[in-house]
Amino acid sequence: MTERDSLRVAMVAEQLLQEVPGGIGTYVRALLRRLPPAGVELEPVVAMHRAGTLTQSGLPHARRLPYPRQLLYRRWAQGRRPSFGGEASIVHAPSLAFPPRDDRPLVVTVHDTIFLDNPEAFTDHGADFHKTMLDRLNEADLVIVPSKATAESLAATDKPHQRVRIVPMGTDIEPPPPDERERMLDRLKVQRPYVLWMGTLEPRKNPEGVVRGFARAVEGGLPEGDKLNLYMVGPPGWWSGDVRDLISSRGLAERVRRIDEQPVGVRAALYAEASVFVFPSFAEGFGLPVLEAMACGTPVVTSNRSSLPEVAGSAALLCDPDDNESIAAGISKILRDTDLAEDLRRLGLRRASEFSWDRTADETVSCYREAIATSKALVS
Repeated sequence: MTERDSLRVAMVAEQLLQEVPGGIGTYVRALLRRLPPAGVELEPVVAMHRAGTLTQSGLPHARRLPYPRQLLYRRWAQGRRPSFGGEASIVHAPSLAFPPRDDRPLVVTVHDTIFLDNPEAFTDHGADFHKTMLDRLNEADLVIVPSKATAESLAATDKPHQRVRIVPMGTDIEPPPPDERERMLDRLKVQRPYVLWMGTLEPRKNPEGVVRGFARAVEGGLPEGDKLNLYMVGPPGWWSGDVRDLISSRGLAERVRRIDEQPVGVRAALYAEASVFVFPSFAEGFGLPVLEAMACGTPVVTSNRSSLPEVAGSAALLCDPDDNESIAAGISKILRDTDLAEDLRRLGLRRASEFSWDRTADETVSCYREAIATSKALVS
């Protein structure tokens, strides 16, 4: 196969059919959109679903395997078929849910190993599944990770993979024009000024730290502090805590509001109009919301852990996610210092421009070609 040959890739697209696709879903959708212009013919593969469900998810022509998701994943965890079939020359699983290797090269994307260091951030079943699949990872010819932090955590496991390549995620999010933003936020009854958090409501995202840090910042006195709101945007997760109880106990019922998951255009408007985006997550394989906020020109406060400093670079303020005072201090600094806020907006836009899905697609194609070349060399 020459560099100019077209690649035919079978890709697991099941993440797009999850109730909450999350960052992995964004990654899969971006690859499905950006790989064809990079010379890749894609065969999306999913579990057994109704045709109407596939159409609604933008996968009308996906090939369906003969098992529902739960049973399919259970069989894969046991190293049992079905494998992919089809005419593709290589298989890519964009998460740890991957099929047994057949006679074609297998590429697997590992987004993080949080299930090892923070198993409490997962359901018992979820943590066990990920650990089982990690034990099988050496079946893959090549492993893609989104950050140096994830590469290092994989290298520290009992069975480190010998071929790991870092391919950062990207973003193409752009704020709508001001008049559209105004209409979108009016529809949601969003009042400015506001602090924004965005993500799935789950323990490792630290929603409790967000609320407590916001409360401490407001209690410390801020410009327009009596008008400042906190909006927490995204789908409900499995967190056992109750944000509403915490909000009520701090007397913030009128100041803090949950907003369900929104389309990308509305999310961009929310980012763009926020005074601060705060994301004190305990652990992230990449931290896509940080990149999206910076791409929308929003000053960012994020954690000093895992991949988040790597993604943010010098374009955000870092905080200790275990320290509510540290989170509050980051919020307060930006709201008190307009010059700092402007610097962070400028630096954030520049930083975000370094990450694009086109770059992700091009580097992913290079990984495919490397896996194919390596597989052929082993056979010969």
